[in-house]
Amino acid sequence: MIVRHFEEIAKSDRAVHSDNWSSFRLLTRDEGMGFSMHETWINPGTETHIWYKHHLEAVYCIEGDGEIVPLVGSEDAPTAEPAIAIRPGMLYALDKHDRHLLRANTRLRMICVFNPPLRGDEKHGPDGAYAPATD
Repeated sequence: MIVRHFEEIAKSDRAVHSDNWSSFRLLTRDEGMGFSMHETWINPGTETHIWYKHHLEAVYCIEGDGEIVPLVGSEDAPTAEPAIAIRPGMLYALDKHDRHLLRANTRLRMICVFNPPLRGDEKHGPDGAYAPATD
């Protein structure tokens, strides 16, 4: 059985930060669960380009106000579709490796699950993706 507390994770190397977000890696690939789980805080007033072309992600919002803007079309010239509001109680799943912009009006607190699981130290590359999972 794995038991952890958020306060311990927040003070460890399982807390990964960028200019736009902080991600607290609750479960990682090393735990062998077949997925990873994170609490992620998106900073207010930010916009983050994300494209998990090597991972599937499900996101459940527990706090805050923001929006997700789907990006379609070519990688070089994507077209923005209408924004979808994010609010507490909303789940969205990027089941087709969907490119998108994530905008936070207030701080967003999200619970995120990744498949394949993340190692735990990943940050987005220039294309908005995490590197492919490797053994």
